[in-house]
Amino acid sequence: AEALAPVRPRTGEVPFFSTVTGRLMDTVELDAEYWFRNLRETVEFQSAIEGLLELGHTVFVEASPHPVLTVGIQDTADATDTDILVTGSLRRDDGGLASFLTALARLHVQGVAVEWREAFTGLDAHAVDLPTYAFQRRRFWAASLRQTPGAAEFDHPLLGAVVPLPESGGGLLTGVLTLAGQPWLAEHSVADVVLFPGTGFVELVLQAGLRWGCGVVEELTLEGPLVLPERGEVEVQV
Repeated sequence: AEALAPVRPRTGEVPFFSTVTGRLMDTVELDAEYWFRNLRETVEFQSAIEGLLELGHTVFVEASPHPVLTVGIQDTADATDTDILVTGSLRRDDGGLASFLTALARLHVQGVAVEWREAFTGLDAHAVDLPTYAFQRRRFWAASLRQTPGAAEFDHPLLGAVVPLPESGGGLLTGVLTLAGQPWLAEHSVADVVLFPGTGFVELVLQAGLRWGCGVVEELTLEGPLVLPERGEVEVQV
């Protein structure tokens, strides 16, 4: 406290919501005693987020070298059934201006106002006129019409055909995973990257087992995640 005593806080221009008190504070109160409490007492992070949600704030940006609080913010919002937008600013091993501007763009496309003029200072950027005709809003990305390879159809949301293996008497279940064909897969994402869920792997293996008389999955080891591209497809064989 003595080391911080010379610090003289003043009222700031941006509202300050404290994780020490869990409420809005005038920054003139951020004296040595406050920072001593900040070091010693429990962090009221959840209370602060709940307070911000109650005040109607629904956009959260974690300004840090790597996002570590976004999951906690989202969980707090989910517990109160509140729709929010949360993102980081930079990522580990992926910092710099390009990453920061990408974060701003992510906010912009979700309807958050961004002051872009500061980003283009000195770059000879200028506004251009919009087309004089109305936007047609036509989608040209066709849904996948590709047939699942196989000799016989298999009725399942993730698997579409069976390929017999005469030498062993067994077979393969094949499928094609696409966000166009199975849009609900997009709900399982981490840091805006869609990953095939672990329960999906269990379901694939279980269906193959049931097909050939093995109804129990005792152990399943995953060596790495299966990333589903925004456009395109991923073939699977079990």
